[in-house]
Amino acid sequence: MLCLRTLKSQVPTSRCFSTSSPSFFLGKLNKHLQATTPKEHVVITLTKPIGVREEPKDTDNSPKDPRSIKEKYKDFLDPEKNKKRQEELEKEMSRSGMYDLYVYRKTKGKLFLSPQSYWKAEKSLYFPNFVGEDLTSSKLKGTTSLLKGKVSVIRAYTADLGEKASKGYFKVLDNDYLTTEGYDKFLETNPNSQIVDLNITENGLKAIFVKASKSGLRKVVHESRHDKYLIVPKKGLNIDVRESIHLLNNYTCFIYVVDHQGRIRWATCGEPTEADRNMLWRTVRGLEREYKALNPTEKPE
Repeated sequence: MLCLRTLKSQVPTSRCFSTSSPSFFLGKLNKHLQATTPKEHVVITLTKPIGVREEPKDTDNSPKDPRSIKEKYKDFLDPEKNKKRQEELEKEMSRSGMYDLYVYRKTKGKLFLSPQSYWKAEKSLYFPNFVGEDLTSSKLKGTTSLLKGKVSVIRAYTADLGEKASKGYFKVLDNDYLTTEGYDKFLETNPNSQIVDLNITENGLKAIFVKASKSGLRKVVHESRHDKYLIVPKKGLNIDVRESIHLLNNYTCFIYVVDHQGRIRWATCGEPTEADRNMLWRTVRGLEREYKALNPTEKPE
C-alpha cells in the first residue's frame, strides 16, 4: 500500500496541465488571432514622404530565392528570422481578397488622399525595387536602374479595375499619353520623363495569362515603352515593401511620381479627380525643371 501511494503521488494530475500548457497554448492562439484579424481601414491624407530610406538595388525583392539549401536551413533555425516571417504572415493573413474587395467598395479605390504639393527632394524616400520581366524579354530586371536619370510616372495595378482606373490620369487635354500617338506628345512636353507600368500578378495563373498576352501588349504600348512595362510577380513583394508605399489593395490603381534619383515625390490612388490630375502633371513639370537645372547642358534622348 505504501508503495502504491508513493507511485500515485508521483503521477502528474490533470490540474497540473490545466495551469500550464493549455493556458500557454490558448494565450498564444489568442495573440495570433488578434494579429490576423482585419483592421478597419482609415483613409488618410499623405503628408509625410513614403518609400524606403536606403537606396535599393536591382536585386532586391526578387521572386527567385537566391539562398542555397544550407542558407535556407540556417535561416529556418534562426529565431529572429522566424519571428519576422511569422509577423509578415500574420499581416498577409489579415488582408484577404475579400477584405481588399470590401475596402475597395467602401473607399471607391481611394485608400489614401494625395498630398497637396510634392515633397522636397531632400526629404523624399526611395521607391522600392520591383523585379519583373518586360515586353522585350523573359529575363528578370529591377526597376532601380530603370528609374535612374529620368522623371518617372509609375502606374501600378493588379486587377483590370485598377488598370482601367489609372487611364484617367493620362488623358491630358486632347491627348491620351498611354496610346502610341499620345506618348509621342508626352515626350515632346516632358523630354526627360517616362511612363512605367507595373502589372503585378497576384498568382501564377494570372502571370501565365499576362505573359501569354505580351504580343498583344506590344501592339498597343509605344515601342519605346516596351522595356518600361514590367510584369511583376507579387511573390517577391512582401507586406513590408508594399506597406512602405501604401500599395495595399488588389483592386485599385496606384500612381507614383519619382524623380531622376529614384525618390518618390508624389503619390495618389483610385479614380482621378480633377485636382489629382492637375497635381500629377504639375509635379512632373516641377521635376522636369529640377532635372534641367541640375543638367543644363544635357540633351534629352
